[in-house]
Amino acid sequence: MSRFSNRRVALVAVVAALYAVLTWGVAPIGYGPLQFRVSEVLKVLVLFDPWLVLGIGIGTFFANLMSPFAGPWDLAWMPFSDLVGGLLAWATYRFLLRERWPLIPMALYATTTGLAVGLMLWAFGLGGFWFLTASVAASEIIILVGGTPLMFWIEDVLEQRNVGLRTREGR
Repeated sequence: MSRFSNRRVALVAVVAALYAVLTWGVAPIGYGPLQFRVSEVLKVLVLFDPWLVLGIGIGTFFANLMSPFAGPWDLAWMPFSDLVGGLLAWATYRFLLRERWPLIPMALYATTTGLAVGLMLWAFGLGGFWFLTASVAASEIIILVGGTPLMFWIEDVLEQRNVGLRTREGR
């Protein structure tokens, strides 16, 4: 990974703010055993620049401050799991798949998020681990896999305007 520039600091901040605001915007369905966060589509951005996983983690922390379940799990475990899942997705995309087939790392990211949320909610006694994991992973797969083509299209449009997100030396 290349250095952490001023541009990256700004992008991390924008991603974090967008994630939190988009989650708060759908608050009733963004928290709990059956959740659907539109903001999760921003996780695709980690494929363009691994530093943006920090924006997802920070955004998750602030979004979860509004959770009815806010506590150490929500405020520490979930941002941590997003960091791990995002870096795993980026490394899979970059090194294993050699920047092909972006839907595979996004499905992996959805699975890690489903497992993390399922574990957390199961620990709260809100249901069975596998049911919780499957329900969250299903919504994650819909958002991440479904949103990947949209985010790649947005990146292409931004790239044409010379403001793209892809990691490059010299930026």
